[in-house]
Amino acid sequence: MSKVSFEMQTDSAYKAYIEQVKKIPLLSPEEEQGLTGRAAEGNQSAIKRLIEANLRLVIKIGQKYVSNDISLMDIIQEGNVGLMHAVEKFDLSKNVRFATYAVLWIKQSIARFVVSKRRAIRLPFKKEELLRKIYIAEHILHQKLGRAPKVEEIASETGYSLCDVELVMNISSNPLSLEAEFSENENCSFAEICEDSRQCNPEREFIMHSSRNETRRFLKRYLNFRERNVILHRFRFVESDVYTFKKLGDVMGISAEAVRQIEKRALNKIRTKSDELLSCVYA
Repeated sequence: MSKVSFEMQTDSAYKAYIEQVKKIPLLSPEEEQGLTGRAAEGNQSAIKRLIEANLRLVIKIGQKYVSNDISLMDIIQEGNVGLMHAVEKFDLSKNVRFATYAVLWIKQSIARFVVSKRRAIRLPFKKEELLRKIYIAEHILHQKLGRAPKVEEIASETGYSLCDVELVMNISSNPLSLEAEFSENENCSFAEICEDSRQCNPEREFIMHSSRNETRRFLKRYLNFRERNVILHRFRFVESDVYTFKKLGDVMGISAEAVRQIEKRALNKIRTKSDELLSCVYA
């Protein structure tokens, strides 16, 4: 469905809805008081009548939240949800008109909906409220200081802890699409240059495995058993931990100095065959 046809259908639905709401009679203060009393007792007819009589209020409030990216009908529907909550929570002992009480619930419901729709990653409502206060504090401090305020200054202005402010500012950053172009002059995306090191890379794993095997064959060809054993343990070809001279000497039953001499002799042999080793590993 095209954007134009969607807007036309939305506009048509809104006009039809308005016409229906206009036909619902308003309540006098006496009627409202009687209905709220019966609604508090769970009378479904009273609850329905109270909700229907205040649908105009939702429309009036919802119109203040209209924007190009959110349908007015969606906003009104969320406002109606807030209205229904208001009916459930209304307390007669507060001695206040129902409409006055319902405004708060309607605005809260609409505000939460608008915030969740405009952000790619939804934040909890309390975090959104803190983020709003941070933006206000940042604007005030920028005007007052003549520069961009520090996070510590924003935290002090809002009255929240530095940890909370840093957390909200970090998680509120807009996500960047991996399909976005890395540079105007280069025809590549972030997905092509950003590697996820947590994921297995088959090509890298194959190269490492192949290199280790070729190195082992090389060592077996040119080093004796002791020399090969020392090199394999000293350079982590056998286990994840690097063996010290003393630890390897204890395993082999010789002194640490003897192990050092064997390693030195083995490395000298490898250096004389370095070109052949490189060709084996990087062939």
